[in-house]
Amino acid sequence: MKDATIFISADIASPVGARQWWCIDTAFHRSSLSTTTTLSNHKEPRPGMPTTPPPTAAHLREMGSLLLALSFFLALSPASASVVSQSLMETLEVLEDLNHPCVRQCVPGDYKVCRYTFKVEWFTTMSKACYNCPYNLTDCTRPHCAPGDGWERPLVTVNRRLPGPAIHVCLWDEVVVDVVNELGSDSTSIHWHGLHQRGTPYMDGVPFLTQCPINPANTFRYHFLADEIGTHYWHSHSGLQRTDGMFGSLVVRVPREHDPQSHLYDEDNFAHSLVITDWLDDLGISKFVNHHHTQHDNKPYTLLINGRGKHVKFEKDGIDYYTPVHEAVVKPGQRHRFRALSNSIQNCPITISIDNHTITPIATDGSPVSPIEVESLTIFGGERWDFVVSANQSIGSYWMRFQGLLDCDDRFKSAHQVVVMRYEGAEGLPGSVADVDYESTIRPGLQMNKLNAAPGDGINFLTAADVRSLEKGTVNDHKGDGDLSRNPDHQFWLNFDFYSKDNHLFHHEDFYPFFGVRSDLRLYMPQINHITLKLPPAPPLSQPTDVDPSMYCNSTATNGCNDEFCYCPHMLNVQKDSLVEVILVDEGVVYWANHPFHLHGHKFHVVAMGRMGENTTLAKIKEMDALGLIERNFDHPPAKDTVTVPDGGYTIIRFWATNPGYWLFHCHISFHMEVGMGLIFKVGDDSMIPPVPEKFPRCGHWTPTPNPEFRTQIMNHLEVHNKKNVNVNVDLLPNSQEKGDPYPGPSYSTPTKGVKGPNTSRRPSSASGGDRAATSLLFIVLLSLSFLAV
Repeated sequence: MKDATIFISADIASPVGARQWWCIDTAFHRSSLSTTTTLSNHKEPRPGMPTTPPPTAAHLREMGSLLLALSFFLALSPASASVVSQSLMETLEVLEDLNHPCVRQCVPGDYKVCRYTFKVEWFTTMSKACYNCPYNLTDCTRPHCAPGDGWERPLVTVNRRLPGPAIHVCLWDEVVVDVVNELGSDSTSIHWHGLHQRGTPYMDGVPFLTQCPINPANTFRYHFLADEIGTHYWHSHSGLQRTDGMFGSLVVRVPREHDPQSHLYDEDNFAHSLVITDWLDDLGISKFVNHHHTQHDNKPYTLLINGRGKHVKFEKDGIDYYTPVHEAVVKPGQRHRFRALSNSIQNCPITISIDNHTITPIATDGSPVSPIEVESLTIFGGERWDFVVSANQSIGSYWMRFQGLLDCDDRFKSAHQVVVMRYEGAEGLPGSVADVDYESTIRPGLQMNKLNAAPGDGINFLTAADVRSLEKGTVNDHKGDGDLSRNPDHQFWLNFDFYSKDNHLFHHEDFYPFFGVRSDLRLYMPQINHITLKLPPAPPLSQPTDVDPSMYCNSTATNGCNDEFCYCPHMLNVQKDSLVEVILVDEGVVYWANHPFHLHGHKFHVVAMGRMGENTTLAKIKEMDALGLIERNFDHPPAKDTVTVPDGGYTIIRFWATNPGYWLFHCHISFHMEVGMGLIFKVGDDSMIPPVPEKFPRCGHWTPTPNPEFRTQIMNHLEVHNKKNVNVNVDLLPNSQEKGDPYPGPSYSTPTKGVKGPNTSRRPSSASGGDRAATSLLFIVLLSLSFLAV
């Protein structure tokens, strides 16, 4: 029988409406049960292919279903595709996200309800779902295959994907996400990083602050409006799950005619999001415990871009193999918008550059900024940067390079990574991935958002404070009176560093005090104003009366924290609609570090940034400010929700407290947040906070008042139920007064003494002692006979 050839063609639209024809030729070889599949992209239709009008979103979904069906067909055959182009692999990878009714060109007045199901469970990289990956690269793209960097390690995943599903919606769409917790024994939650949850503060996703954690075997529905334009992301806010893979991108678009920067780019491809993370070789909690209680290192081994990266080398028949890197396809002559977000786990800023190309940042944390062409861009944990790349070089493939700094630099594991930026019409890689090393990711020239720098310190770099917002003193029209330059209603000085204290979390003042152990075992504690954040036992937003107000603390209400270890719910109260100024001071004494701070519920303006040297003091910065030596910029200061603070320096932010609620403000380094480097801004009074939905989950301590009648009541209960034929030996119970059932209700019936009451037991009466002995003997005999029969 001849081989059957299946020809499938489809006319689909790119995300910006440009027509593309994708043709899939699948030859099915019946004798060997294998297939040969190729995917080609044509700017014009093949001869005989009908010319059709631009397809609708429904056509795109049909194409998605078609390719997904093809992927499952390939998955059923272990010898599946001997040749599958990288374009097909990348297409299949993103179709699950793009095949959603909310992935569309935004139209004014067209709002949708966007529903998702996020199933959270334990998984692993390089699982059996990967079959023969990386020796067969097609296998690396099978459903549920999370190749990572090639190293097998446990994961916390959503829908068994790394990263999790991408969400693409339009401004003011409703987002409904059912989070199904199947972790078995761990709770979870999700924070929607960059969305302000106006009107729905109980959907912010911070356990014990805005909600109870989602318990195992439970489903929690997040329901909110997409209220902030731009590139954002979602991630777990429970423990170290973000460290282990529970994160993904979230992009909120507007109609193109409403985008003030639409003239700067031609293409805004849905597949051009770059989800960047540093990566460990084991579970985050394992690294965390070993690092904090011993001297084990916590440094990342590599970086991943969209869950992919080269790191582990596989060898077979004298040939080296690596897991695939991510590929981004661009159209020659077009300007492409890329959306980069950093899920950085450790203290690992990451610098991005592209061979033979410049990049032009046009937005940060979702807010548009004036474009500046640079050679490279550094992104800190929790930040998002949109940049434009002009595909103006000769057709070919180019490395997009990512270099890890600080915890990721060449003093430790030299974490780095690459992505292939391939022009349409080009084939292959720019070179061997084996030849890419840490040194090759260094790019000279003008750099945006340079590590540990400040405005005016040099001529070959810019900082986040140097960029200019397109919005004059406002953030997406969510403002107070609009005058950022007036005297603030609240001013908070927040200094931080790593401190040498006998904290009971990781040191014991008697058994292993800070100065009583080897220097390499001393854990310096990152704190804000010498306070470690301890979240309340119940979420004050949803259960305000369940939290004792005396629990809260701050630097003015709590004494002795400079010397003693203070561990409490660190909260700062601000009035609604007030102008708040926060001066962040990194004293920089202990380590050469860098802390990116993220504010929930609001955006702020970066009005000043400076660096004094390797270290400084709060008193010195206060003195400079009193002398007028710190200049604040109120001319289009950039609007952000995440900002870094130079080591040995300061960053000053201002924001309008327009969103009532309890909002977390914290360092976005995962291990630092886990040990309490954060605080709470309470905006407004509890009466101003929107009420939680009906039957919203509750949690908290359960410490009932001691019951002096406890023993008596329990004994009476057991005696009553023994009379109801429950198998309890009353002779062994302590003497107790004969009282009625202490637990009233329809479940129990207490017979009156001397009167035979109804038998309310659901099981038959138990046998007498002799009957039980006879029954046991019969059982033994029957069991013996059964063995003899065998």
